Amino acid sequence: MNAPLLRVEELCVRYPVREPGLFSRDRLLHAVDKVSFDLAAGETLGIVGETGCGKSSLGKAVLQLVKPAAGRVLWQGRDLAGLSAAELKASRRDLQIVFQDPLSSLDPRQTIGEIVGEPLRVHEPLLTALERARRVDAMLERVGLRSEMARRYPHEFSGGQCQRISIARAMIAGPKLIVCDEPVSSLDVSIQAQICNLLRDLQRETGIALLFISHDLSIVRYMSHRVMVLYLGRVMEAGPRGSLFSAPRHPYTRALISAVPEPDPDAASLSHTASLDGELPSPLDPPGGCVFRTRCPLAVPVCITRSPPAEVDADGHSVGCHRWRDAVTS
Repeated sequence: MNAPLLRVEELCVRYPVREPGLFSRDRLLHAVDKVSFDLAAGETLGIVGETGCGKSSLGKAVLQLVKPAAGRVLWQGRDLAGLSAAELKASRRDLQIVFQDPLSSLDPRQTIGEIVGEPLRVHEPLLTALERARRVDAMLERVGLRSEMARRYPHEFSGGQCQRISIARAMIAGPKLIVCDEPVSSLDVSIQAQICNLLRDLQRETGIALLFISHDLSIVRYMSHRVMVLYLGRVMEAGPRGSLFSAPRHPYTRALISAVPEPDPDAASLSHTASLDGELPSPLDPPGGCVFRTRCPLAVPVCITRSPPAEVDADGHSVGCHRWRDAVTS
């Protein structure tokens, strides 16, 4: 078996937060706590969870846009934290990101041609202006835009068009991994489908790996080969898309899937029934033991005192829950 492109080992991200008051002190917000996973070429790993569960922080830490507090990010076997500034800059060609808000991620003072061509100016400085313009025009056409749009500015485009521009900018230097941070959440449903299909087409053509972050499980199910469920920065469950959606093991995963609207009444009657009550605890003061225990209908005393270890089966489906077998049979 080939080595994965990306390997994340026990990754932690923490942010200092100043408490209000005259004699306040900094406290640590635990955004990501000991997350590990692999990602192969041509594969999409979906990352799901409620708002505030650390999905975006994980994606940014993978790209070294925020500094991890602990753990390692290995890109093709090399620890990104150990690279020099020049080496890390060179690696940016392979590691790109598409943000949630397409318009705010584009420089309003630059034309579309300048925005999409910027990675070429950084990573292929020997290209002539004409060669760069031709590459930009070809990439715009590939993502469904017209080449003459290169002379226009971001405010002249719709949200869906701006996201196509962001994808063109991410793709033009030939990356091997793109982190998609809620790339369709701000778009209309019909436009969401177009952008998702575009990403899948580009993946088939180029073999890029995608780290697809979303709170929408229906989109994650469509896009991903494997899925990882986060809660308060910790992995609750991870596994192949088919087994995770057809036979979810963790009560949190079951509750998230139950909340997805089902247009078919017959299918809805057969779906998993689980509720998610209460509010997400503060990551400044996460519960001890199992972090999900304060909202879990199956919680027992051991959940208070001991964090559940991850159990992994032969198919790579893992779950961290003391009572997941009871959740499956309930």
